[in-house]
Amino acid sequence: MRCARDVNRHVFFLTRGDRELTEDVAQEAFRAAAGNWEQLRSFSETRQVAWLCRTATHIAVDHFRRNETARRKQAEVLRLHYQRPAADTLHEALTEVTLEHCWKVIERMPPQQHLVALLRWRCGYQNREISRMLGMAEGTVSAHVSAARRTLRSEAGSYLPFGADDLEGGNSDD
Repeated sequence: MRCARDVNRHVFFLTRGDRELTEDVAQEAFRAAAGNWEQLRSFSETRQVAWLCRTATHIAVDHFRRNETARRKQAEVLRLHYQRPAADTLHEALTEVTLEHCWKVIERMPPQQHLVALLRWRCGYQNREISRMLGMAEGTVSAHVSAARRTLRSEAGSYLPFGADDLEGGNSDD
């Protein structure tokens, strides 16, 4: 009984008063003692307490190290867990080539249509904003966007890595 009280006091001090951890560490130390009872039974009670306290200290230190490592790695683990899966390299390469082709098609468009397409799809402006910037009617901008979309579909249609709605930036502001 004195042995258990001494070990618990020692572990309680090590864990800085964490009662649950104290119980877990002490229990693990006594479990180790049970596994080594053939050797420990010949020890004096003082030496048994010393062995248990030393074993409990090692168990507590291992616990602290595991928790410190886990705490340091927690951000990395969360990042890896919630990170998007790696993209398919072939799909990325084909998309890149297709987009390059699309920009080359846009470069060959008539000047006004080319400018409207760049402002719309490269810069992300809406038709209303483009009409104010270029000083043309919103209907004219809409016509240029529609013509540019038709040209892209005809010259790169089967290779487009997005649908017609994506050409509009997800809305029908044309």
